Amino acid sequence: MYQYLIVSILGYGACLGKCRNKCVNIIEYVCVPFLFPTENKEEETVYAEVKGSAVTQRNPATAVDERPALHSQPFRGVAVCLGVLCVLLVSAIIGLYVYFSTALSEHNTKLVRELEQLTDVRAFLLAANQDLTNLNSNLSTANHILRCDYSKVSTANQRLAAEKEALSRERDRLNWNLKYIYQFENFPVNQYCSPKDDVGERKCNPCQSGWMLFQSSCYQILYHSSPWKTWEQSRENCKTNHSDLLVIGSQEEQEFIHNHTQYYFDIHHGYWIGLTDIANVNQWLWVNGSHQTDGFWKRQTGGGNCALTVPNNEPLANWNAESCSMQNRWICESRALLWSD
Repeated sequence: MYQYLIVSILGYGACLGKCRNKCVNIIEYVCVPFLFPTENKEEETVYAEVKGSAVTQRNPATAVDERPALHSQPFRGVAVCLGVLCVLLVSAIIGLYVYFSTALSEHNTKLVRELEQLTDVRAFLLAANQDLTNLNSNLSTANHILRCDYSKVSTANQRLAAEKEALSRERDRLNWNLKYIYQFENFPVNQYCSPKDDVGERKCNPCQSGWMLFQSSCYQILYHSSPWKTWEQSRENCKTNHSDLLVIGSQEEQEFIHNHTQYYFDIHHGYWIGLTDIANVNQWLWVNGSHQTDGFWKRQTGGGNCALTVPNNEPLANWNAESCSMQNRWICESRALLWSD
């Protein structure tokens, strides 16, 4: 059987907590096992107390009573430290609360000022937007008025341009009238104008008496003149009336002449027109100097050098080429005069 021997060992002095100026003797107890032979005996416990040479033996009961006091001193220091830490922590929390409260208050004040500024800016922008809206409305109205005025001015300008063009044509015609009248030593007023009426006024016509008006020209078609004349004689006769042989410049004019000429004698006779190939080089020229390009020729011509129109059933194919010495009727043409009302 093992028996235990409790040995009390006096240790060194230790300084506990903040009381480092006091040292206490700590008695350590060591339980040492011993082996004893036992026979039919109750177990006995032998305590051996070993002490240091400088320590006196104390009463075990007193030592036991002092241990709680010795062990409570470190916890007291820890409690003090924890209390101080708690005070510091609370102080820090209070300081942080005050700091953040102040910062938050300043931030809120700044936000309020910024909000007020933004509100003022918004009000200013709304007012400016309203002003711009009103200005845009006024400009739109002014633009509409200007467009209307521009339309009116454009219409007036077009009207003035048309009037200018008409006046220019009238001026040209009047100049032509003046030029035409200057050809006469004594202008034949009675051939253009009717006798004076009751109030002493005369009404004048664009063509001489007996002439036909078509577009801007006057035509004299010799139906029953006798004797007939050659091409040269016919042209001289036209010139005595300050005109010349007919120059056909369009299909409408060709149809007009066809509708006002009559068939006579035979299929070879017709009315001299102002178209010749005197040089016999197959280049037909009008009496006004222009070249003939597209004509209204018959399918078969006589092979002469002077042209005449022969009435037939084909209004767009009745020109014929005959000898210039052949005698025929003829057609004179002059420009119509313009008389103001």
